[in-house]
Amino acid sequence: MRLLINTLSVGHLSGRHVVYGFVGQLARWTAGQHQLVLLHYAASPPPAEIAGPHVERLAISDRLQNWSVRAAWESWELPRVVRREGIDVAFTASGAVVPGLKTPQVSLAQNPWCLVPQVQRSVVERIKASVQRRAYRTALQRAAMMFFISDHLRDLYRRHANGRPETRTDIAWVGLDDATHAAAQAMRGNVAKQPLVILCVSAMARWKGIETLVEALRILRSRGCDALLRLVGPWPDSVYEDQIRRQIHESKLDSAVTIAGHVGRDQLHRHYAEAKVYCLMSCCESFGIPAAEAMAFGTPVVSAQASAVSEICHGAGLFGPTSDPAWTADALEQLLTEDQTWEQHSQQAVRNAARLRWEECSRPLMKMFDISS
Repeated sequence: MRLLINTLSVGHLSGRHVVYGFVGQLARWTAGQHQLVLLHYAASPPPAEIAGPHVERLAISDRLQNWSVRAAWESWELPRVVRREGIDVAFTASGAVVPGLKTPQVSLAQNPWCLVPQVQRSVVERIKASVQRRAYRTALQRAAMMFFISDHLRDLYRRHANGRPETRTDIAWVGLDDATHAAAQAMRGNVAKQPLVILCVSAMARWKGIETLVEALRILRSRGCDALLRLVGPWPDSVYEDQIRRQIHESKLDSAVTIAGHVGRDQLHRHYAEAKVYCLMSCCESFGIPAAEAMAFGTPVVSAQASAVSEICHGAGLFGPTSDPAWTADALEQLLTEDQTWEQHSQQAVRNAARLRWEECSRPLMKMFDISS
């Protein structure tokens, strides 16, 4: 089989982690059996380790990176590429399918943004979300097969499909890379947990609920719990960053909050190892890679019931409403101060993370090689 793997929709680091984690494992398993054709932007090639005589790279212009331009190119040009390359099955990481493409299509869904109304702020964003929802409904009906990185995300798709019949679907959780597993194993028990440190790792978008976490910290400290908060990750919205910095200052929490921004992998691993609790009260997470990474280091999780984190981290933390600082403060206080509760959740966190290896998580995707044209 010649399998086209369309990575053009992959923009963020988390998306590359997901797609190339799966592809790397599939490439190892299918060597000598199937040919993989990786469609990518010229400036964003696949990782060097995804290579071999059965892996071909097909680069296109970076000028197509705008989502609407890319969608138009896929509609008009991708069918020609598929015919020219003799593709048997087309795999896309966008959660959608290409209209008019007669070759069987398999779609990997990993982005819940358009399915959660409260994260769309402007008219333009709402229009874009409407277009994407329509494309997702179509994919759920017309794809030869669909994979979702969480059952939570599949439920969102189904909710917006209004009860229409759906294609064959399956769940493929996201793996953690070997370096993270190795670092966690080396650091657990050797790097001391900081008793009152709360860690939040994420790209700090508006829907991440950082204001809820900061207010929960204020409540904790007003109760006499001298908790500390570390915010690690980039701020794609400078206005939101300014809002959070003002909130921290006005709440007199300047000495209790560290805004670290983006950090290297080694420093990130140390943050996970030292933190007592990981917390993210986001309303829009299709998996929650940082929460999963935190679990590998034995760090329990406090997060929102309304996202996929509660599914991936089941039993390894406490999960509640997205915008409730009082509940968040109560949950954090419980894990920060009750040693037996913390230990139970920490042990379950390690067990959960042990399952998140690419050789386990990628197995469902092998089913697409049974699809014939």
